[in-house]
Amino acid sequence: MRLKLAAIGLGTIVLGLYFLLFRPAADADSYLRSFYVHLAAADFESAKVDTDKAIQLSPGNARYYGWRGYVLSQKLPSQCSASSGNPMTEVERGLAREAIADYRRVLERNSHDAIAHHNLAWLEHLLGDNSSAAQDFREAAALDPGTAAFSLSYGMFLEEMGNTQESRRQYEIAIELSPSILESPFFSRYRTRFPADADAIVAHCIKRLNEEELKRGQDPILEARLGKVYEISGDLARASDLLKRAASKLPNLPLVWLNLGEIYERQGDYAEATKCYRKANVIDGALAGPYFRMGLMYLRDRQNTLATHDLQAAATRWEHAKPITASHNNRLYAGTRQPVDDLLPTTLVWYTCTCEASAAYRALADLVPPKQRYFYDQRAKTCEQIPAPHGLEGK
Repeated sequence: MRLKLAAIGLGTIVLGLYFLLFRPAADADSYLRSFYVHLAAADFESAKVDTDKAIQLSPGNARYYGWRGYVLSQKLPSQCSASSGNPMTEVERGLAREAIADYRRVLERNSHDAIAHHNLAWLEHLLGDNSSAAQDFREAAALDPGTAAFSLSYGMFLEEMGNTQESRRQYEIAIELSPSILESPFFSRYRTRFPADADAIVAHCIKRLNEEELKRGQDPILEARLGKVYEISGDLARASDLLKRAASKLPNLPLVWLNLGEIYERQGDYAEATKCYRKANVIDGALAGPYFRMGLMYLRDRQNTLATHDLQAAATRWEHAKPITASHNNRLYAGTRQPVDDLLPTTLVWYTCTCEASAAYRALADLVPPKQRYFYDQRAKTCEQIPAPHGLEGK
């Protein structure tokens, strides 16, 4: 009887501890799930309410402060007054200070949050605190050196500060990690501003990746990256050899198949190109590139129904590109997994991948009935209208 009473007592204590310690955290995570829905719909006011409620229930969770800082920042300009000539209003400066305070709360609780350092750096830069911004950019890249966007972002900041030599080095680091940057709106604009520097960056990346491959042996990840850079530089034979080797060792890398498909297509082997694009789609159905390229091939062959389907699929997927940093965030925090990105400026995600939405929309405008054409015509310059972070293309 005494044992039974003791067991009941212990169970009551455990249940009480659960409601005291774990139930608030579970309820807070439910608000985070709601937050993601509102964020995806660009309903930032409701998203902020969600983070406020989550913080009330679990004030020690750094992730909630990071998301509230992100939401607050959505009303801020993407270009700082130093480059745009448009000073921030006092309301905007107040929002920036609130967001900065939240990111600093994140770092008080979790100093290893590279995204918080990165976003804090952009906000500090907006307010003119460039010394603190430089330190936080460096910290973000040091904490997560495998994320190309951090080095790319730091490079943009340095370029705006006039340090072109170090900015170029940061761009090289980013491109070595993610060669698709070479096909992004960022690099296209960079090449327009500094054509000789752009060529030098590509040449230096090839040299560095070759040196790394010699050190590590035949590393399939390095082979895939080097193959992509060779493809962009026009050396299709070397690119094909490296990408085929990477695919044989790691056949589940979708971008390898996408890049191989591009090479086959450029060589006129459309059947092999289609096989590669379909493999890429099977591995990762969220990729826009394979649908876009198959759509254009169908269009060339006048298979308009198939072309329309694939081009629409490409445009939709490009608008919902896979996050860059969500996996990093998920490693740091328990609870609801992060399904969306949280980099600043909000357009920065498009600077690490190819933007082909304009071409897809232009092609669709010629395929759909006249009544639907206006929808696509309005989006025919999507890539060109992506604002450069902090107005770099104006320099």
